[in-house]
Amino acid sequence: MEHWFAIYTKSRTEKKVADRLADQHIEVYCPTQTVLRQWSDRKKKVTVAVFPSYVFVKFQDNNERLRILQTPGVVNFVRHLGADAKIRPKEIEAIQNLLGEYEEVSVESFEKGDKVQIQHGSMKGQEGKVIITQKDKVIVYIESLGLSLKAEVSKAKVKKVKREEENKDTRYYF
Repeated sequence: MEHWFAIYTKSRTEKKVADRLADQHIEVYCPTQTVLRQWSDRKKKVTVAVFPSYVFVKFQDNNERLRILQTPGVVNFVRHLGADAKIRPKEIEAIQNLLGEYEEVSVESFEKGDKVQIQHGSMKGQEGKVIITQKDKVIVYIESLGLSLKAEVSKAKVKKVKREEENKDTRYYF
């Protein structure tokens, strides 16, 4: 079974690195998605990497590995327990299937204190504050109808809510 390997790239060079590796006939996968970005004067659809600063590669021998490391924009291989981290083909296929099935996918990290909204299930639409983060779940504190609830929710089922200026007091004194 041939494994994939993750390489760490310089910031925002994922697509360039993937193109350079493909030009060297190295099998490469750089998952991307199209998102709408807003600047002060316009909105534009841009293609961005799903995993910022990471690209996946397959290689045959140490010579190819060395060529990968010498490619401009490549920082290093992602390592686990002192060796290059191997990624099973079925995990790469799962990413490809997910990106093919859903138009917009993002990888979010949650921290204690983040405001989130539940996206699926019986509590869909409820907003709360993250009080504990776990491997693939968050524990969210929800105040609703005068009650305080603590819910354990899969990270895939919540979305970060943009932080607004919290209770910004705009009083003017003359």
